[in-house]
Amino acid sequence: MLKKILGIMSAIIMTVGFATGCSKSSTEVEKDKKHIVVGGTSISEVTYQAIKEKYENMGYTTEFVSFDSNPVVLEACNNGEVDISLGQHKKFVSSYNESNNGDLDMVKPYGYYTGIGLYSEKYSSVDEIPKNAKIAIMNDAMNMDIALRILEDVGLIKIDESVKNATVADIVENPKNISVVDMDQAQTVTSLKDMDAACVFFTHMSNAKKDPAKYIARDNKMIDYPMGVIVKKENSNADWSVDFAKCFREKDVQKEINDAFPGVFEFYTDDNQVKE
Repeated sequence: MLKKILGIMSAIIMTVGFATGCSKSSTEVEKDKKHIVVGGTSISEVTYQAIKEKYENMGYTTEFVSFDSNPVVLEACNNGEVDISLGQHKKFVSSYNESNNGDLDMVKPYGYYTGIGLYSEKYSSVDEIPKNAKIAIMNDAMNMDIALRILEDVGLIKIDESVKNATVADIVENPKNISVVDMDQAQTVTSLKDMDAACVFFTHMSNAKKDPAKYIARDNKMIDYPMGVIVKKENSNADWSVDFAKCFREKDVQKEINDAFPGVFEFYTDDNQVKE
């Protein structure tokens, strides 16, 4: 009986030892990945297509999964449904992490940045915006702050000076009694037909076949909001994520993106351009 028990224990030890010796840790497997799943909205698919050939020539295979909104893309990346998320700026990712106990990071080198403009299909200047006007802005915390700062910069509102990330509730002066209506960022461009004005990302303007350069005011800080390759933090230095990020610096990739979205993106030449 003792011999039988010892024999079983020996077999178990050998089996465990064999499995341990022949398997890689999940982190090692992630770092050695060759098939990369990229997630993004339809706007980000243009960036993916511009990078795809150059990246796959490095020995990778890829596929793109389309999502309806940026928060959903980040959720998919955080859950491991996709390896790379495209289309969100770094501070939006930080805000997502804080609100959702996320574990995402942006890979260096950074890719590009875009802008947010104040647009109107009824008025050609800020001075023309009337009393009791309705202005649409984004409803996520980070971009809401940027939009409200634009309205403050042009004198439409004043925000509590003690607040770092402003919300509509932090408006302390509103001389024209502006109604600020928050909504999903993708809806801001479609709201232009109903609103007196709207704060809209250049990307959404371009995607709606509207000229992003026809703003009546714009942000002055988006250079510090880089966009690029977003991954789980454990993968931020993996070869496959860094290789994808490096493709943003290639001139032919930049040309293809600029041809698709004229005037929408500015590409970084150095990560030190970003004040972090």
